[in-house]
Amino acid sequence: MWLRSKLVGGITGAVIAVASSASCVDNDGSILIIGLLAPPTSSGSGASATCTYTANVDGPFLSNGAMDIAFAQQYTPVLLLGNQLVATGNAELDRVETNNVNIEGAIVRVTSASGASLDKYTVPGTSFLFASSGGTPGLAAYGTTLISPNATAALGTFTGTKRVISYVKVFGTTTGGTHIESGEVPFSINVCDGCLVVFPTEADDPAQVKQPNCLASGTTGGTTITQPCSVGQDQPVDCRLCALTNPVCSP
Repeated sequence: MWLRSKLVGGITGAVIAVASSASCVDNDGSILIIGLLAPPTSSGSGASATCTYTANVDGPFLSNGAMDIAFAQQYTPVLLLGNQLVATGNAELDRVETNNVNIEGAIVRVTSASGASLDKYTVPGTSFLFASSGGTPGLAAYGTTLISPNATAALGTFTGTKRVISYVKVFGTTTGGTHIESGEVPFSINVCDGCLVVFPTEADDPAQVKQPNCLASGTTGGTTITQPCSVGQDQPVDCRLCALTNPVCSP
């Protein structure tokens, strides 16, 4: 199988305004961003393909993300969140649980590898974290935008790969009415143009001057090929899925 580069990477709300600094609980370790969940293999093919993320403390996680601007202008992965607040509810005493957390959004700032600011914004979103139980944090998978279209535009025109650092923290309100924020966590994301496209040998026409290619007879269309969870993000894109619609897939 041909791979355009060796780059290896692993639901979205609208981006709003510049991040504000709301008051919050002093202990920013109460809710955690544990990691960047690796996308699962999609089930089904074509338009029926689906992806289900599992909130599992063992992951699997991505060490860095990957976004291919040939397909996407924003990067919208799924984070694993944890709630370490201890459960306080007690049915026998008619005491309601106050340490569950309603997640309400994420505050993101994006920089270049050298630290230059590319964008700052707040992304609304919803999720729910139960309080910890038996020393195990309450877990939830939470999708958000770590690279906005504005941040992508700020990169300008480039060749090869650019590394972007996205700093994110999530915020919400406990069921007891207390505003709470996580600590800020950085994620490294490689941004490229066409690097996630792969060219299977069965799709290559060896008679063509340009190698690799996706010009073998009968290989376009991709109706039975497994789809990435999000095209252009963290997973390879089989050239047969896009040979008819994107020039980077059939050079």
